[in-house]
Amino acid sequence: FNVPSMPEYGKLSGRNRDEMIAGARVEIAPYKQDPSDFVLWKPSTDDQPGWESPWGKGRPGWHLECSAMSKEHLGTSFDIHGGGVDLVFPHHENEIAQSLCSHPDAQFARFWMHNGYLMSEGEKMSKSLGNFYTVTDLLTEFPGEALRLALLKTHYRQPLDFTKDGVREARQELNRFYRALALAEGEALETDGVPDDVMTGLRDDLNTPAALAGVHAVADAVFAADKEGDAVAVRVGAGALKAAGRILGILQQDPEVWFQGDGDAAIDSLIAERNAARADKDFARADEIRD
Repeated sequence: FNVPSMPEYGKLSGRNRDEMIAGARVEIAPYKQDPSDFVLWKPSTDDQPGWESPWGKGRPGWHLECSAMSKEHLGTSFDIHGGGVDLVFPHHENEIAQSLCSHPDAQFARFWMHNGYLMSEGEKMSKSLGNFYTVTDLLTEFPGEALRLALLKTHYRQPLDFTKDGVREARQELNRFYRALALAEGEALETDGVPDDVMTGLRDDLNTPAALAGVHAVADAVFAADKEGDAVAVRVGAGALKAAGRILGILQQDPEVWFQGDGDAAIDSLIAERNAARADKDFARADEIRD
């Protein structure tokens, strides 16, 4: 692909010409007209996968594979293209170039969503370092909802440092949410309406931390209503909490079932809440928790 032939090349990454040349895979190849040119079709030896073509037996370059797959399954224009932030340049730039030059009247991807790097206990997660976790292994130690919440607490575009302490913290937060649900005593007023603060966060580039702040605000309101003895407000708040949890994939269990599977953590969380209530001189609430 002759990169200078496409004036808009580099628009996605916002790189200038010098940066693109520095970041390209520069090979000593006489067929390149420009250092940033990239391969569309590679020659294949007998022991490599290959197909006959007007340019001889070969196989597509790795950028071209993705353009071919998206066209086959999604068409020449589609809504969302995802990927890691490390793929913006050159891979996604090259996908755009190939696809738009092949189909000039198409739009290719309308929205690009790039996720941040995944870290593990402070280091980049990799098989070579042996510092990765599998979901199967983690589920022997934590409930699935805790894993999900731990991931949702970081915006998808930001680096995520996945730690077991982070999952434990997420489980404590879930204990708090489920305690709020339990106050409705199984009579939460079900609603399809997700609280505004939660939806506002999700509509802002899937800002899940902001959405979760909205979930905490709903739980706060439930605890406040319970303290005031307003049973109707508790039921309404619990319904809003379940609706918020539904769109995030959490809080759909019966609180009693949740706490049966999380006994020690639930007790520790209640002790912490009782200590906080006593510190606030809310002795009535502290006695309720003790009971």
